Amino acid sequence: MSRYETEEEQIEAFKSWWNKNGTQLLSAILVIVLAFSGWRYWTNTQYVESVNASSMYEVLQVNLQQGSFGEVSREALKLIQEQPKSPYAVGAALLFATYSYDKGDTQEAIDHLNWVANNAEDSALKVTAHIRLARIYTDSKKFTEAEAELSKLESMNLSGAAKGNLDYATGMVAIQQQESEKAFTSFTAVINNPETEKNLLGLAQIQLDDLAK
Repeated sequence: MSRYETEEEQIEAFKSWWNKNGTQLLSAILVIVLAFSGWRYWTNTQYVESVNASSMYEVLQVNLQQGSFGEVSREALKLIQEQPKSPYAVGAALLFATYSYDKGDTQEAIDHLNWVANNAEDSALKVTAHIRLARIYTDSKKFTEAEAELSKLESMNLSGAAKGNLDYATGMVAIQQQESEKAFTSFTAVINNPETEKNLLGLAQIQLDDLAK
């Protein structure tokens, strides 16, 4: 049994976590990964080109935060198309996916996330893309597609905090499908993972308590 009385309440709680988690992933992973990947990119390409890509990514990020990403969306596409090997192009695609989803263009968001999943060289960015794809498919009740994205992550043999995020996402998808046993196993794995993010531990415990009722 769940503490949420209706399916709509479950979905809203699910979306709330996905939204919060997606923001954390973009904030934490992109800052760290792009800083490192950007440095490597600088050493392998022309300095001016790499600096311009970095500057444009910062502009895109600020505009997304301020709600004016649409005004620079063409620049984002230009960065993605002209410098596809740049880690900043991957970052731009993730930002564009967020913008697309927020404005209600689900397919456009999926296209950008698939591009990241297929082109990102850093595994952390691939993880971000697959988790966000799973979120979108689950929101649309396309559970087969959501599980397919999570299966791709399982094949990557994730560990640490990334594994905690995967297990929690798996548990939430299971809840939407009323698969209580699978959900219980997934949330238990989150709790038993010593590297799970602190806020996720609390959320997983709440879900376990609900399932035990």
